[in-house]
Amino acid sequence: MAEVKALAPLDRLIEEGVLPFRPTYVRRFYPDGGRLGLARRPGATYLPRVRLWQPERWIASCVAATNPHPVPNEGISLLDLRETLTWPEALQLRGRQILGPRHFAAYGPDFPVLTKLLDPGEPILFHFHARDEDVWCAPERFGHRFGKDEAYYFLEAPKGPVPYTHVGLYPGTTQSSLRKAMAQGSERVLELSPAFYQRVGEGFFVPAGIPHRPGTALTLEIQQPSDVYTLLETASGGKPLPPEQVHPGFRRLEEAIRYLDFEAACRPDLLERHRLTPEVTARTRGGEEAWIFPPRLRKFSGKRLVVWGRFESQEQAPHVVFVWHGRGRLAGRLLRSGVELFVTADRATRPHLYEAVDGPLVVFKLFGPDPETYVRREVGPKQPRRS
Repeated sequence: MAEVKALAPLDRLIEEGVLPFRPTYVRRFYPDGGRLGLARRPGATYLPRVRLWQPERWIASCVAATNPHPVPNEGISLLDLRETLTWPEALQLRGRQILGPRHFAAYGPDFPVLTKLLDPGEPILFHFHARDEDVWCAPERFGHRFGKDEAYYFLEAPKGPVPYTHVGLYPGTTQSSLRKAMAQGSERVLELSPAFYQRVGEGFFVPAGIPHRPGTALTLEIQQPSDVYTLLETASGGKPLPPEQVHPGFRRLEEAIRYLDFEAACRPDLLERHRLTPEVTARTRGGEEAWIFPPRLRKFSGKRLVVWGRFESQEQAPHVVFVWHGRGRLAGRLLRSGVELFVTADRATRPHLYEAVDGPLVVFKLFGPDPETYVRREVGPKQPRRS
């Protein structure tokens, strides 16, 4: 019934070409840094009954979060309508009109990318994500449709106490040496992993299968639509984590470690190979646009748009818009910091105007995978391993 009541306002938004979302905050096992506007000080979002914090905002999400003490539809975005309507429900009802025929034919009623704001008050535990081929070969273990490539962009904000990210393993690290270090504790595990400083205005790409420990800078993250992970640190804040939180889907951590990509993780050029710096694509008197997550990443992409006057935009695909800073307008709709929108295919592929009001407007545009190369999957029977 709610879906029926929401159809008329949904159709009006589709005609306008811009769909607004309500903010969606997600619980995690690591403390927040107090920068999402949910609390006045770091760590104050703690929920003692479930021993979790709220350090993440998920943007335009069709993905449900994997957490202890599950909450129905946690992580799923809601459209900003009087009637309750989730983003997946809207795509079921009007996916072709929202995504356009080409993207709808590839994606179905889905937008297969997930964007987050990460607000860690302390480094996120050392962990890795399974690759697509691993998930497709053992869907009953992982419970997700995809693995998880992800990429970061470090935002202009206080960086927190430890703005360093560990990624990969030093050359020569083996399963045996990693297991030995894990048995000796977190400090010994991190001795096996190089790190880089989180520079504002730059980023990093982390392919699935590579272990990493994100630092405390406020981060815009884009990733595949999955919440699959395995932790390589087994305690948080000095307290042991339950096995189902450390290695979900596996009886023992040793079984999960088999999916770590040691060859890719031990490359000596890993840190420089996957560093991301903005690539300017357009500059006018009214603004500048740059790739921060370039299309060569294949499974997602994203731009930073800085508008100091008027900037005419035109894209080849529907996309998410997140307003990071300033005030302005998009196609007549008011924009302000924190606003989260989806620009439909019809609006995106025609010229549309961004206007700044009282200073620069900073906007991020986030795109899904190329429909020509996207492999659509459902959680279901075992899939054959790709060659």
